Amino acid sequence: MEPLHQNGDLINNRYRIQGLLGEGGIAITYRAIDETTDEPVAIKALSLRQVKDWKILELFEREAKVLAQIDYPTIPNYLDYFHIDLDRDRRFYIVRQIAPGKSLAAWIEQGWYADETEVKNIAENILTILVYLQQFTPPIIHRDLKPENIIRQEDGQLFLVDFGAVQDTYRNTMISGSTVVGTYGYMAPEQFRGKAELATDLYGLAATLLFILTHQSPADLPQKRMKIEFRSAVKLSDEFARWLEIMLEPAVEDRFQSATEALNALHDLRGRLTPGHRDRPLPGSQIILEKSDRELIVDIPPTGLTIHNIGLLGFALFWDFFVFIWTFFAASASPFFALFSIPFWAVGLILIGSALSSLFLRFNLEINARNFFMQWKFGLWQHQVTGKTQDLSRVEVSPTSMKINDKPIVTCALFEGAKEYRFGSQLSTIEQEWLVQQIATYLGIFAKIEGRNSDRY
Repeated sequence: MEPLHQNGDLINNRYRIQGLLGEGGIAITYRAIDETTDEPVAIKALSLRQVKDWKILELFEREAKVLAQIDYPTIPNYLDYFHIDLDRDRRFYIVRQIAPGKSLAAWIEQGWYADETEVKNIAENILTILVYLQQFTPPIIHRDLKPENIIRQEDGQLFLVDFGAVQDTYRNTMISGSTVVGTYGYMAPEQFRGKAELATDLYGLAATLLFILTHQSPADLPQKRMKIEFRSAVKLSDEFARWLEIMLEPAVEDRFQSATEALNALHDLRGRLTPGHRDRPLPGSQIILEKSDRELIVDIPPTGLTIHNIGLLGFALFWDFFVFIWTFFAASASPFFALFSIPFWAVGLILIGSALSSLFLRFNLEINARNFFMQWKFGLWQHQVTGKTQDLSRVEVSPTSMKINDKPIVTCALFEGAKEYRFGSQLSTIEQEWLVQQIATYLGIFAKIEGRNSDRY
């Protein structure tokens, strides 16, 4: 690719080029100094004259849009996006903070080796970032996880960079003709068909971990029926090797279905939990979970005054006021006509209940080897349930019979024989799935996520 700038060039009367950081398939990234703040930055530049496919420009603009949404400590901050018109070209620029450190590829090139424990730590750190990205609506899929896009500091701190291949699942599943984006050896098989799902990034992460362990490109390792055969190339514990094999399954449905699920499985095989240990929280969640060999404690506090809750409560009050006015005039004409308002009152009460439960309802669950205890607390009102742990048969995420805007309210459900206990309606889908997996893993019972495949899109 033809260079766009030389050292010393001043871009947009602000950014002074200091050197080349990297060159990808569609753009060139430079190191620069922001002369207004005297801070180092990374500038990704794209020349319209060098673009052979308009989808490349679309990818570049999508990267800027996605970066503007992200606010996470181990993803360099987005700073600016602009274009400059020249006589025979238009150039586009994305400016972000520079991630301190060197890429994993550079570390390997300099002879760095990581043992299984450190590789697990890398997996845990990157999965935590992916859990954050997959909480967006729609979820953010990086699609180009590889050693060059993970930056490591001397102290082991990791950063995820280069969202030039990013795609959201809505777009990926609703249009055809998607551009195949990724890096050979690290691309999941579905990417060759222009597809990307939550499990796609898991494949790229696992392939990167293999590169760290073997110092070989995953494409150079033996394969059988499209599956990488790595056990002969590296010595690992059976548990971790099996975890990697699941991450590298060629069929997307055979992998872990989300970063949350993969992270939970990694924690389970590590066996790091000790009595009284507070489990690693789900990023962005208020759920408090404590797990030990003797008991599991879950606390779901009220979400409080959020924009969503205030909006829902306002809509519910408006709805009930409208139904009241309609019922009043209907009853004035004939009491019989007023009966037609009953279904609308029911909807209004469900809306009010949903809004108030998010604002004020607290749920507690305690499980030990013999007994379990559940409590729903709403102000001065509270409801408690106790029972024997051995009678708990399954836990799931599933819809209820109640609907809002013709969409069922989805909750977590814990089953004691034929009895069903529901909780967590105020939680996001990611939180519900994470919590159900935690409870199921602790109890050793079946976990069911209804509509998992459809919920991802």
